[in-house]
Amino acid sequence: MGEEHDASVPEQSRTPGNLLNTYILAGIGFACLIGWELSAVFGPALPLLAFCGIQEATFLRIVSVFTTAGALVFFVVKQDWVFVHRNRLLTLGSLLALFAVANTMANLPGQWIPLWVSVVAWGLFGIAQASVMLYWCIFFSLIPTRRTAMTISIGAIGGTALYIFANSSGTVWLSLVEIAVLIVGSVGIAAFLSTHAPIERVLPVEEYHKSAPLTVPATFSVACHGAVYGFMSILICTMGLVPAIIVGASGFFGALLAVVWAYLGSKVEIDTGIVQRISLPIIVAGLLLFPFFDETGKIVCGCLVNIALAHSSIVTWCSTSVDNAEFQLHPVRFAAQQAPNWVGFLVGAVFAFALTFALAPSGRLFELIMVLFAVLVIVVFSIYGGNESSTKKRLNELLTSSVAPAIDKALLPDDQHAETARANNFRQRCDRVVEKYKLTPRETEVFYLLAKGRNAEYISQQLVVSSATVKSHIYHIYRKLGINSQQRLMTIVDDETSAPIDEGR
Repeated sequence: MGEEHDASVPEQSRTPGNLLNTYILAGIGFACLIGWELSAVFGPALPLLAFCGIQEATFLRIVSVFTTAGALVFFVVKQDWVFVHRNRLLTLGSLLALFAVANTMANLPGQWIPLWVSVVAWGLFGIAQASVMLYWCIFFSLIPTRRTAMTISIGAIGGTALYIFANSSGTVWLSLVEIAVLIVGSVGIAAFLSTHAPIERVLPVEEYHKSAPLTVPATFSVACHGAVYGFMSILICTMGLVPAIIVGASGFFGALLAVVWAYLGSKVEIDTGIVQRISLPIIVAGLLLFPFFDETGKIVCGCLVNIALAHSSIVTWCSTSVDNAEFQLHPVRFAAQQAPNWVGFLVGAVFAFALTFALAPSGRLFELIMVLFAVLVIVVFSIYGGNESSTKKRLNELLTSSVAPAIDKALLPDDQHAETARANNFRQRCDRVVEKYKLTPRETEVFYLLAKGRNAEYISQQLVVSSATVKSHIYHIYRKLGINSQQRLMTIVDDETSAPIDEGR
């Protein structure tokens, strides 16, 4: 092993064929999800709500956001029950989105269906949106994480392309059929993959770690992100079809940056807090400049905000799914993290609705309102500061409490010669695992001690490095091996006994 291993981090450990097929299929299904989710976000200006005027369309979109937030809160309260019944519950819940598509198709020849029917249809659409998001996060939480971030990021790029394709056909009927295909495709693939997940990776619900809820500052920060997204999406929708398609399509660049982070892997450490600090100036700039430009300038400002928010959203998807899988966190915790975001989206959308259709302020007053909104965003982010210390502390505790070092005693036979032979055998098995998974030299040092049953604190003292560094190495080792516990790592080493031992090593 030499320095060349560090230079080839992106090519580490080839993914087995069956798992690679899972990632590819998951990328397609997730792309379908993003395609129809974007069609919903900018729905008031798109074919999905083409049967009514912009004011009524915005109202129906707000109804769907309300039920999305409500469904996520329900999932949090009943998270164990939801996880146990996930396949039937979330499959049926996700398909409720088809009622909104059918409602639009029925209304196209003439708006003859009562408004309350449309309200019910879009309320069901919101429940479907919450269901399918949770369904996909649960699936990503049950598979090895080696390619999860890349799958989600590339899926988001593909989903943006599907969004453009589905809403740019020029024929409302065709667009609605395409959106229905995206809905069925996303739900169908999620259901297929979830029901075929490796049984050994699905724990009994009581064995998952229950993560601590978001802190109050973090909750406000997440809600603020959602409020900006809801506010800006409604303002863009009031400008018409083309601006809505352009701004929605700009999320491609946010997804592309997420692909870069996924490609670099362990070379960089990107979390939600860092992303939020990066996105803050872009979001504030877009909000402050929006009222001072003509239509083209407003579209550019909307694109800036959407790029930042799309990137933040994708990174949240990646980090939540990977953390769930790596640390055996309750998969339904995704709903707890998304509920504040959608409550914020609801507040932002209602504010934009009132600003556009009820208050209709003059130019200077509108500029002042936008400035005050931007200041509020800055204040909320300043209070939070992108601080994820409590989350990291919780995950670190899971790492340091894996297996006690007493395991070494079981490896000590009475005969000294047998002890030496066994030690050499152990080293050779470790060497084979290191070579197979392309661990870096520093990861290899940590790996040998983990295989002996040592915990993070002991390794930190032995290697004279900080505990944070050790925990980072443990995290990346687990990701490369596709495991989530030290016991599983030791089992992998034990399984190498069946391989022939190379006496010349």
